[in-house]
Amino acid sequence: MSIIHKSLPVIRARISRGFTLVELIVTISIVAILAATALDRLFWYQGQAEKASMEYTATMIKSGLWMGVASLMMAERTSDIPALAEHNPMNLLAQKPANYLGEMDGANVESLAGGNWFYDSSKRQVVYVVGQRRNFTPEVSGDFTVKYGMKVLYGEMELAPGNKVSYITGVALVPLSKYTWH
Repeated sequence: MSIIHKSLPVIRARISRGFTLVELIVTISIVAILAATALDRLFWYQGQAEKASMEYTATMIKSGLWMGVASLMMAERTSDIPALAEHNPMNLLAQKPANYLGEMDGANVESLAGGNWFYDSSKRQVVYVVGQRRNFTPEVSGDFTVKYGMKVLYGEMELAPGNKVSYITGVALVPLSKYTWH
């Protein structure tokens, strides 16, 4: 019985020793790799969410333009439709986006916080300043904005053989910036 009694403290000493240095380093390395992968995915998802929000707002601006065109057509004021392309389309929205900064000239874009819209009154463009720039690649290096312009759309109708008449079909919001957002 004394042999069993003497071996018990030795077993307890081995069990209470904890991690070896190698085990600790391996565990920390695995946790660090998982954290880096998770952060990379998090940044990617944030960029995709910002892209979706930007595209949604652009779609709402397009809808506002089309509603303005429809309103003028219903009032038989088609001659006023080209003026829509000259004015701030954000004014056509029932409620402006919370991240809309208003009208300004686009001179100090670098000082604006990312994730915001503004209307460049000097160029007559709607501009979005990109916030999550990690996965955004602009065509022009260092230009982290997406610019939209308004374009009057025309159609053509043939009233009689050889007698074609052009007419206004609407106003479109067209992207002016080329970029990739992966």
